[in-house]
Amino acid sequence: MKSRLSAMKYIRNNKRTCIVLILSLALTFMAMYIVAFTLYTSVESIKPICLEAPKRISYVNPSYEAFGITEDKYPDAEERAAAFKNAQNTFIENLKKHDGIDDAYYVQVLNANYNGVVGGVGYEFPLVEPEKIPSALAHMDAEIIEGRYPEEAGEVLIDEIVMKNRGMKVGDWFEETNYGRVFKIVGKLRSDYMFCIGTPNGAYNCGWYITILCNELNSDFTRLANEFGLNITEDEDIDDINAYTRLYEKDIKDSIELIINIIILVVMIFLMISILVAYISFMRNRVNEYCLYASLGYSRKEIYQMIMREMLTMFLIGVIGGIIISIMLMFAFDELLIKPQGLISKWFMPDQILRIAGAFAMVIGLLQIPVLISIYKVKTIDMMED
Repeated sequence: MKSRLSAMKYIRNNKRTCIVLILSLALTFMAMYIVAFTLYTSVESIKPICLEAPKRISYVNPSYEAFGITEDKYPDAEERAAAFKNAQNTFIENLKKHDGIDDAYYVQVLNANYNGVVGGVGYEFPLVEPEKIPSALAHMDAEIIEGRYPEEAGEVLIDEIVMKNRGMKVGDWFEETNYGRVFKIVGKLRSDYMFCIGTPNGAYNCGWYITILCNELNSDFTRLANEFGLNITEDEDIDDINAYTRLYEKDIKDSIELIINIIILVVMIFLMISILVAYISFMRNRVNEYCLYASLGYSRKEIYQMIMREMLTMFLIGVIGGIIISIMLMFAFDELLIKPQGLISKWFMPDQILRIAGAFAMVIGLLQIPVLISIYKVKTIDMMED
């Protein structure tokens, strides 16, 4: 009774050839995963700004039309502006009384810039009077870990991650390239939302907004405004949870995932070509071996099963090796490159693992062509003489 053809015997007896193939598979897995890991750092890092902070704070600038103030009702420009100001102030006072809103005020804002590995995002923070800062920090669960509270005009508190990301420190001028020497960093904040705040300094700002310190239930401004009878359209200047979620999903996450998919596709094509060429050569060198098995009474099916066991074993070892190498590289990247830049990484990415698994499955499927051709050529021992 003939024994089952061993898949491991060839691997053990041809370590050099098999190790080269396994190492190629491991490095391919590592390359695809590390690329995804590096690029996805931007997605993960920007998430607190776009998906978490807007649950606690919104910036809105409703138009005249939102309050029902039109030229038909107020032909005179000054009268129209006065009516708008009055409606806006009334709206702010009503917001303050609304359950789930800690405070609301019409103030100047600045932009804090945050850079990912690819791209970045700019987001607003309020410029308020010094006495309003402690309550705003409490609402955003932020605390000063270095420096002091702003006391004079043009003093700001910046989140520690933003400062690390932008290469700033307490005592520097905030975004000097954009604003000049106007806003001085007097303190460092720690917050889950990368929150920043400061005091105004003349007319240096990025606009005036109604800043709403809200809870998650009131983070959708359109729904909130409808409760007060405002007519909010898509053209309104609103930065709430909906606006930031759209920004995150469309302009950040989807764009980066498209880049990742393209890179994986390119690597996969290269992998297919390389492994196809290697496996064709690999199997050509073993034709006589396969013919010998056939002469000993093994069927083509049994020879095919042995080849597939060898292939799957090497792919499995290659994937495991790739995971180990990836973990070591991710640790090194995290400590040396990502954390020092104030970025946030994500090590476990199931979607990327599935994509890579799909790519490897396609390679195995493609390899069926040369395998089946070789199996078809296997006949008897007389082929060993060719």
